[in-house]
Amino acid sequence: MEATLTVDAQWWRMVEGSLWAAGQQSQDRQRAEYVRQVELVGELWDRTAQGKDDQRALVADLAARWKITRAEARDLLRHAQLFRREAVREAARAGVLSKQHLTVLDKTLAEAPEPDRDKVEAELLDKARLFDGAALRMLGQRILQLLDQDGKEPNDPDLAEPDREFHYTNRCDGSMVFRGKLDPESGAQLEAMLSPLAKPTSADDTRTTAQRQGDALAEIIDLAAGSDSLPDEGGEKPHLALTMPLADFLAQRGTAEMDGSGPLNAASTRRLACDSTVLRVVLGAQSQPLDIGRASRTIPNQIRRALIIRDRGCAFPGCHRRPRQCHAHHVIHWADGGPTSMDNLVLLCGQHHRLIHHSHWSVTINDGAPEFGWSEDPERPVGDAGARQE
Repeated sequence: MEATLTVDAQWWRMVEGSLWAAGQQSQDRQRAEYVRQVELVGELWDRTAQGKDDQRALVADLAARWKITRAEARDLLRHAQLFRREAVREAARAGVLSKQHLTVLDKTLAEAPEPDRDKVEAELLDKARLFDGAALRMLGQRILQLLDQDGKEPNDPDLAEPDREFHYTNRCDGSMVFRGKLDPESGAQLEAMLSPLAKPTSADDTRTTAQRQGDALAEIIDLAAGSDSLPDEGGEKPHLALTMPLADFLAQRGTAEMDGSGPLNAASTRRLACDSTVLRVVLGAQSQPLDIGRASRTIPNQIRRALIIRDRGCAFPGCHRRPRQCHAHHVIHWADGGPTSMDNLVLLCGQHHRLIHHSHWSVTINDGAPEFGWSEDPERPVGDAGARQE
């Protein structure tokens, strides 16, 4: 039974084989329509002087007239220019090449040495019949590496002043959004640090790859923040300043002000205070400082070393994070009168520290060892893990 696409098709009446066939027809039409669109853009391009100004103007016109993004318009123009290569044009017309294939061909041929481009084109067109765009991109990168195994020779300015960028903005909720790029050496170092930290912590780890990598980056920041090699700024080591009324902090309500970054909820503030340097500042009615107490390390080094000997890393069941990746968590928070002692402390990695503070998981110290449990007690507030422990 051959499937035919119609506007009022009743897909539920079709057998599975016909559905697959109809989907293939739709895919074929989509590719053919894209080729037609690329050829139209090619004709429009041929009617210009083909300078940089013409390119910018055509991209702007395509975006405005066809209601597409400038990135999509630039792809159309690049693919139209790629169609000047007869073999590419004919393969696209035959339905072999998707938009992703064309993008890979365009970028790979642009980077390939001029004398080798015909051979590279032939190889990629042959493999495009077998592979999707992602696999073809990897093949193209491999071909380029084989053609120039030493890579582009860097010049002195590239080595002396690597091209690095980091752009960031803070959102209203205090979170940060960023983008940027690193030179190959720094990028390789970051990747080497991210890789072991981004591995699943257990078979039950349901985080996506992106989430695990985000958590890994946060751990790297934690490790760097604890380094004695950090430079001073204004006479102080880099630090995170949180300000909120003591009553709100104890009652876990309201928000704290993060220095230069916006608000942070009270529960998160208590978690950060678990293993931090605490500075007491007494404010007057007009918020003027009246008294500044001495900063004191909540977890002394001697106790932390004893915790490392006892817990050997994150104590949460199934977690294998090493001690240097862990925080010292107060079972009964110090703000609630909990002592900074071995029978009230446990090592937790960043992920499980958040879990203990912001879920129904709890931890107690029994016979000198941490024990974890799940509480369904509706009276136990999420975000105050351990605060109700006796």
